[in-house]
Amino acid sequence: MPAPLVGRKFGVGIIEPLAPDKAKGIKVLGISGSSRQQSGMSKSERLLQKALAQYGSYGCSTRFLRLKDLKIYYCEGNYSENPAYCTYPCQSTLKYADDEMQTVYDAVLDTEILLLATPIRWNNHSALVQKFVERMNSIENQYSWFGNRMIQKKVAGLIIIGHVDGIQHVAGNLLNFFAWLGFHIPDVSIASWVGENDEDTTKDWDQIQQNKYTQEDLQNLIHSSLRLAYQLKQEESL
Repeated sequence: MPAPLVGRKFGVGIIEPLAPDKAKGIKVLGISGSSRQQSGMSKSERLLQKALAQYGSYGCSTRFLRLKDLKIYYCEGNYSENPAYCTYPCQSTLKYADDEMQTVYDAVLDTEILLLATPIRWNNHSALVQKFVERMNSIENQYSWFGNRMIQKKVAGLIIIGHVDGIQHVAGNLLNFFAWLGFHIPDVSIASWVGENDEDTTKDWDQIQQNKYTQEDLQNLIHSSLRLAYQLKQEESL
C-alpha cells in the first residue's frame, strides 16, 4: 500500500546559501507592481523588501523600484502596425518627454537578478505589471525581429500575494514572459501566499510572516537565484 498523502514536508529540499565571497557584488533589482498609494502598505511589496534585505545581508548590491511611483505610458502597439516599428529605445519613450520607462529599462539591463512582486487581481497580475510587461516588448523584439539578444545571463523570480485567486495562473504568464525575454529561471522561482476565502485582509501580513512554507520558499528563491546568477557569471568569464 502506498503511504498516505500528508502534504508537503517542511524543511525538505532546502537550498544552501551561496558563500558570501561569491554572492558579494551580485546586482539584484526588486520591482514592485502594487498599486497601493504608500510604500509599505502592500504585502507583496513588503515581502519583496524583506527579500532585498536578505540579498543585501549576503553582500549583494540591491535596488528597488515601485512602478506606481513612475510615470509610464501604455504600450501603443507599434509592433502590430509593423514589427520594425517596435524599437529600442521604445517609441513611447522617444515620443513622450515625461515617460519614465527608461528608468526601468536601464535598471533591468544593469541587474543580474530581477525579482518582480505582484498582488493578484482577479486571477491575474496587477495592471501595473501588465503595463511593464507590454512596454518590455521593445526589449524582446530586438531579438525576435532584429536578432539582438539584449538580456543574457540574467535570473528572474516572482513574489505573488493574493486572496483565493490562482498563483499558478499568474506565475505561468510571468515566467513565460521572462523566458521570452531571455531570463534564466532558478530551481525555486516563486515565493507566494494566498489567503482564505475572506474579505478581511487586515491580518494578512502576520499570516504571511508565520507561514513556514512561504518563508521557506522565499529563502530558497533567494538562495537558488544567487547560485544561478553566480554560475552564469562564471560561465561568462570563461
